[in-house]
Amino acid sequence: MTNLGAKREVATMATTPPRRPEDGANARPKPPRKVKRTLTAGNFFKTVANVVASSPVLLAALVRPKTSAALREKVMLGVTSVTDCRYCQWGHTHWAMAHGVPLEEINQILGHQVESLHADDPAQVAAILFAQHCAENLDAVDPEAMANLRAHFGEAQSAEILAYARAITLGSLAGNTVDAFLDRFRIAVGRK
Repeated sequence: MTNLGAKREVATMATTPPRRPEDGANARPKPPRKVKRTLTAGNFFKTVANVVASSPVLLAALVRPKTSAALREKVMLGVTSVTDCRYCQWGHTHWAMAHGVPLEEINQILGHQVESLHADDPAQVAAILFAQHCAENLDAVDPEAMANLRAHFGEAQSAEILAYARAITLGSLAGNTVDAFLDRFRIAVGRK
C-alpha cells in the first residue's frame, strides 16, 4: 500500500464511527453526518439584527405583500437549500405546493438546480439565487447581487425578498441549533 493509500484509509477510519457489538458483524458503518451551520455566539446577534432591521418590511408584507406567495416560498426554499434545515425543508415544501409550486421545481431548488428553471422565469431564478447568496454569506449581501435583484424586481419587492431571506436564515439556523442540541442530548443519554 502506498503512503497516499494509507492516508486515505486513516481518513476514512477517522470519519467512520466504530461498529458496536450489538450492531452485528454484517452491519455497515454509518456515514459521517454533514455538519450544518447553527447559531453561534459569532453569528447570533448579526443574524437577529438583520431580521430586526427587516421587520418593518416583513410586517408590511403580512398586510400587503409585494411578492407572490409562490415566489416567497421559492425564496425560502432557496435559503433552505443552503442551510439544510429539515424543519424548514418540510414546512416550506408543503407551503410551496399549497401555493401551486410543482414538486419537481421544489426538488430543483433544493438540489441547487435552479439554472434549469431559468428559461421559464429568469426573474424568479434571480430571486432564488439571491436568497442562496444571502444564506451562504450569512446576510453579507454583495452590492452586485442586490443590484441584479433590483433590476428584476424594483426597490420595494427586492427589500421584501431580502427580508424573507433574512427571516428564513434565522429560522433555519435556529432549527439546526435545536437539532445539534438534540443530537448531543441523545449521545449523552445513550452513554449512560
